[in-house]
Amino acid sequence: MIEYELARNFLVAIALGVLIGLEREYAKIKKRGHDYAGIRTFPLITLFGAVSALFAHVINIWILIVNTLLMGAMVIVSYQVIASHNKKHSGTTSEVAGFLAFFIGVLCFFGQLEFAIALAVLITVILYARSLLHTFAKKIKQGELRDTLKFAVVAFVILPFLPNQAYGPFGIFNPYIIWLMVVLISGISFAGYILMKWFGERGIIFGGVLGGLVSSTAVTTSFAERSKKEKKIVRSLLLGVLLANAIMFARILLEVFILNKTLFMELVLPMGILFLGSILISIFIWLNAKDVKGKIKLDSPFTLKPALKFGIFFAVILALIKVADYYLSSKGVYIVSFISGLADVDAITVSLSQLSNGDMPLEIAKRGIMIAALTNVAVKGGIAYMFGSKGFGWKVILLFSLLIALGVVLMFFV
Repeated sequence: MIEYELARNFLVAIALGVLIGLEREYAKIKKRGHDYAGIRTFPLITLFGAVSALFAHVINIWILIVNTLLMGAMVIVSYQVIASHNKKHSGTTSEVAGFLAFFIGVLCFFGQLEFAIALAVLITVILYARSLLHTFAKKIKQGELRDTLKFAVVAFVILPFLPNQAYGPFGIFNPYIIWLMVVLISGISFAGYILMKWFGERGIIFGGVLGGLVSSTAVTTSFAERSKKEKKIVRSLLLGVLLANAIMFARILLEVFILNKTLFMELVLPMGILFLGSILISIFIWLNAKDVKGKIKLDSPFTLKPALKFGIFFAVILALIKVADYYLSSKGVYIVSFISGLADVDAITVSLSQLSNGDMPLEIAKRGIMIAALTNVAVKGGIAYMFGSKGFGWKVILLFSLLIALGVVLMFFV
């Protein structure tokens, strides 16, 4: 009698093959793929992988090795046959997906269902996103690609070799932690930048949200400059600035969640209220705003020079906080938080998230991050007033003043 667990694993393998095969069948119908395999062949491939793993487990491991080589040979032959009948065919996407599907069946047999499911979903998404990926690649400039590759080498090749230990008085300098924070912050910014490049400019709402992931200050500056030239859409530009600022609060929560989940629980209510408050104001403005299009000037955050600048700034802020906390206690931390917020909120956020994992009380870290965030909001209000039209600047200052007042109340009573 077949065991329940074995039957379940085989059924999951077949189901995952159907998932990938369904996408390939759809691609063929829409003329986005070729005739390598479809909704019947892919489940047979995953089943072949599961059966091969079963025979390897019961009889001999060489059965799995030989069948893997056989599967690879079948992929090569299939590609050659299809290419010979279709001179325009040059890709191997479906063939590689079929080869990977074989190993999904192997994983299912050995009970690695979560990994197998995740892999199958990822493969299906990549296959389905063909046109989106091609469009995205066309939009990337040569300089952006070069900067991305340089940063990737510096971040992911050098990072593992940096010493993970503290140096200097108060242990203020840890090369590994500093560069790890650079990778984290740049990664979050780059995610927003990729989305902006992928989806393009889809109006003020979309631009404000995605721009806020990269730099809410850049969005504020860009929209402030536009408010002088396009006075008829001031409400829409104001909406974009508010949304970008709301995303800043969400971004802070994301950074803290990654680094210190205990501190996240302390911050989620006040920051969440500020985020929701910004969204509610945005909804009110949105009801009376026109959806317009236009470019937001954003530079790629995945360049080496800004990354090094952030790393230095983060190291300085971290050192100042430790020294200020030792000599001035909580007041020193708050002073540094205020000064940091004038320029950047990410550095102080990651610094306090790191330090509150150790001896620093959570309440001090929480208030420090709140002070930096509210200071940064005030700075963006000043930018809107200085670079925008008078009507735009005063409206931003009024709304941001309400948010700052709300934040001060939350900082002391929540």
